[in-house]
Amino acid sequence: MRQPPILMYHWFRRGSEQSQSRSPQYEITPELFERQMTCLRRRGYESVSLSQMFGDRALPQKPIVITFDDGTLDFWELGRPILQACGFTATLFVVTQYVGTESSWEADVGEPARPLMDWDQLRALAAAGYEIGSHTHTHRELPRLTDDEVAGELRESQETLEAELGAPPAWLAYPRGRYNSSHKAAAATAGYHGACAIALKYRDLGYGDRFELKRMTIKSTESMTRFRLRLLAAHFVRYNDSIDHGLQSTD
Repeated sequence: MRQPPILMYHWFRRGSEQSQSRSPQYEITPELFERQMTCLRRRGYESVSLSQMFGDRALPQKPIVITFDDGTLDFWELGRPILQACGFTATLFVVTQYVGTESSWEADVGEPARPLMDWDQLRALAAAGYEIGSHTHTHRELPRLTDDEVAGELRESQETLEAELGAPPAWLAYPRGRYNSSHKAAAATAGYHGACAIALKYRDLGYGDRFELKRMTIKSTESMTRFRLRLLAAHFVRYNDSIDHGLQSTD
């Protein structure tokens, strides 16, 4: 079967500001984001959360999942108003140890730290229909950790989100998209409903499962024509709904 398209975004940058990022393709301006969301709305898309995507209720005719990683403050200031104007919501993956501070975990790759949303803002988003998921507790790359450390990252994030938002997170996004089959199994054991990966190459569209949901990366350096092509490609992710299949896949 094919899964509904899942789009992945990261950060915002005002159009008048010069990028300081080592990965400027992941910084989108409000102007471009508004054009993209307007494109989705005019094409008849309706945003759904990951939980709605896998829920019992019927999906709209053209569902789409919009996701943001990291939980940066620029989403609250620049992204949220645009989504609201278009009638959309999103799924946000936050790094629980750093909520309300800065994304200092990026220092090891030379990326500048960005201010992060605080718990009050995340609670307001959850109340407005946004889904808040886990990006682990500290954003350490899972393949670099021991099994016990991985379990701790997943558990501490769950416990913190439940304490602050009143419910444990159902969904996980692997930090920097790096994981293997043991991390998929760890997420299932921890009680997550599923986990998000990244479609880095078009061949990645050929397979996916509940713990390897392929998201289409949206890049700010690309034209609207390229955005439409990525949107089209996101419709071709082949998805296996068997959790056992996901836990047996190769690294």
